[in-house]
Amino acid sequence: MARKRRSNRKSSTSGILVLGAILIGVLASVPKEVWIFLGGAAIVGLGVWVAAKAAHKTSIELPSPNKRQPVQKEIRPSTADTATQGGLRFSLAEVVPQETASTSRVQKAPTATKLDSSELFTVTLEVVERPSHRIPSAPADLTGSKVRWLSAGEPIEIAGEKIPGGLIYVGEDRSSRYGSSEPSLINPKLKVARGIVDIAERLTSYWPSYDSISPEARRAYLQWLSSGRKAPHANIGYVFLFFYGLERRVFIDAKHDPDAASDVPTIIAEVERLLSIYDENHSFNTYASRFIDFLCQGKVAARRYLDAPPAPLPYGYELPMELRIGLGQLAVDRQPLPANWALAWVLSDHNIGKRTPVTRCEESFAQLFGMRYEERHGAGMVLPQNKTRLRLQYNTASAGLPPQELDGLSGIPDVTATSAARKKLQQLVDECTVQLEPYSRYLGRNPDAPGALEGLLQLPVTLWPANARAALDELKQRIGSGMVVMSFGELAGRLQSAGTLSRDKVQTLARALESLHIGIEPDVLAGSRTPKAEDSVALFATLAEDGDLRSSPAYAAASVTLDLACAVAAADGDTSPKEIMLLSQHVDSWNHLSGAHRKRLKAHLRLQLNQPPTLQSLKKKLEPLAAPARRAVAAFLAHLAQADGEVSPAEVKLLERVYKTLQLDPQSLYSDLHVAASGSPVGSSPATPSVPGSTPSKPAGGFALDHERIAQLQRETEQVSALLAQVFIDEQPAELEETVVEEAIEDSSTICGLDADHSAFLRVLVSRAEWARDELEAVASDMELMLDGALEQINDMGFEQFDMPVTEGDDPFEINPEIMEKLPL
Repeated sequence: MARKRRSNRKSSTSGILVLGAILIGVLASVPKEVWIFLGGAAIVGLGVWVAAKAAHKTSIELPSPNKRQPVQKEIRPSTADTATQGGLRFSLAEVVPQETASTSRVQKAPTATKLDSSELFTVTLEVVERPSHRIPSAPADLTGSKVRWLSAGEPIEIAGEKIPGGLIYVGEDRSSRYGSSEPSLINPKLKVARGIVDIAERLTSYWPSYDSISPEARRAYLQWLSSGRKAPHANIGYVFLFFYGLERRVFIDAKHDPDAASDVPTIIAEVERLLSIYDENHSFNTYASRFIDFLCQGKVAARRYLDAPPAPLPYGYELPMELRIGLGQLAVDRQPLPANWALAWVLSDHNIGKRTPVTRCEESFAQLFGMRYEERHGAGMVLPQNKTRLRLQYNTASAGLPPQELDGLSGIPDVTATSAARKKLQQLVDECTVQLEPYSRYLGRNPDAPGALEGLLQLPVTLWPANARAALDELKQRIGSGMVVMSFGELAGRLQSAGTLSRDKVQTLARALESLHIGIEPDVLAGSRTPKAEDSVALFATLAEDGDLRSSPAYAAASVTLDLACAVAAADGDTSPKEIMLLSQHVDSWNHLSGAHRKRLKAHLRLQLNQPPTLQSLKKKLEPLAAPARRAVAAFLAHLAQADGEVSPAEVKLLERVYKTLQLDPQSLYSDLHVAASGSPVGSSPATPSVPGSTPSKPAGGFALDHERIAQLQRETEQVSALLAQVFIDEQPAELEETVVEEAIEDSSTICGLDADHSAFLRVLVSRAEWARDELEAVASDMELMLDGALEQINDMGFEQFDMPVTEGDDPFEINPEIMEKLPL
């Protein structure tokens, strides 16, 4: 049997060999053309098979912070033309992400056949590394994960670092397939570098996440947390990483967790503390300040403008939300903008240029602005209901959270986007700034003496502090409608002068007193010498026109006439009451002068009688007189010397000197005295020649005022004053101009070379993460700009300054978040 089986196997093998030989012979006999045809058919069939497979496969690129390998996913569509699975929406001819369709690149299938629900399709999801400027519309959920929130002060130890402050998320988020869904979440299982790391070194990206940063960066972050989150030199990336967790706690957890809601005040206080340390970082400053403002806003109050306006934000560049709401409500209700709300707008709006005096003289600026605003606009200007709608949005710093928007703003316009109202306020700010510049320069040199008289003299009296105003009011009450004589040193001391006042400061003091209707003699504003501390000054009540008419030639002539009369009257060493009364009556009778001038001349007379001028001091004023005028003046003085009924030898001696000074014959003095004694008009011929050295006889019964002679003397005084007035027409005292040293002040309202209008538009532009085209066109229209031209200019600036654009896309416009850290807003 065994032999037989071997024989059968052998015969079978032989048969196979024979058949193989026959087959080879047949194939060899096939013509060459047939083989070429069969090869081509095989290639075509393979191509058809590959095309059929590609008809059911789509490649998608999704934005992700990390590079991943392609992932294949099998799906079974429904009988409808679309199906949803794994967060993706599948349609007949395309596959697009459900939430981020506008930012993903889609490759369409080459064919469009009806989908069969019984057929499985394989979709290749290729995740590539590409920067994303969109914030997700919904945050990833930490519910169900092994994550817990550490309340304030709750300690924990991670990788050997003892962290005492709490306010952090710790745990492992297993709900996320590729790392943590919350960037601030500290996963204790992730690797941390050994040893100390320099926390000042930048080891994080722009959007750091604890699960993706390096082990060295994790060590540095834990060191910063363990040190109390207060190292001023720490890299700002660690501050932001901590800040992301605070945002999640407030905007996600607090909406459904009462414990989280109770943490909000603590979180606000912590962010304010961080701002006090890291406020110099522009990016953190902006995010943190808006975070606080957004949380403090709460619900929108009706007619918010009825209350006091909010204070300017201490950080950031945006206006307080309450301020923008109140301004919009004023526009809707057609109510005038109150002065205090206008001031709050000015101080808060970085689009309104403010120079150093605004901040250095804060109280004075506020007072002056309020006064000027009411003078210009009365109860206030009415704001327009512009096209731009108010939309208050907080763009979260965390890439894992969506923007937060304030509700209840429907129909309220954003009036801060208008240029007309802002330009009116800018004009007022500029006017007030110019008026405050001298005081600002004084404070810059003397920061420790803001209340000294030398500084206050740079301000309008209405802006003086309360104690200085009280001293002025007391002085004014003491003067009443009369006159007070005191030393100049006493006057300066009452007003808290810090030392000797220069001439320009004395002139400023005279102007300040004059604004309160208090006159001062000597009249430094008319060219009189500056009084010393021991010199007497006369203070008196003035009238409104005093300052305007003081420089008239008639007043100057009357003043010189009075100086000459005082010199003659006091020549005998004693001015009699009768002489004083006569001179005072002369002043009252000068009807060619105003009442204000006569009051000032009486104060001038009061000082001159106490300190009569010397003839030498008057010589210069008398030299330009023509001969007839000199003769008339001399005769008048001789007549005046006879006013008290007698002429003393000292008076005669002084008159002789006056005649010589006037280049007149001294002998004519005696004839003039004789004419005056006889009551004849000045210049008339004497009845009998006068005898040198003699004096007219005194009437029996003592001296009595001859009213007819007084009337004659008054007429002569007016004639002499008129003559002298011609001399002083071209001799008005020149005002000394103060040398002003301008401060180098940068205009903070402009950004990187843009003009004020485009800078204002840029600040509005970056207030949101995204703009619809029609919304942005409304803003541009309100600001009187062309949208496309404005965006082109702003983006050109971005490329020139930072090598990146400010906006991307056309509708919607997306704000490039990377440039936000660099813009000096």
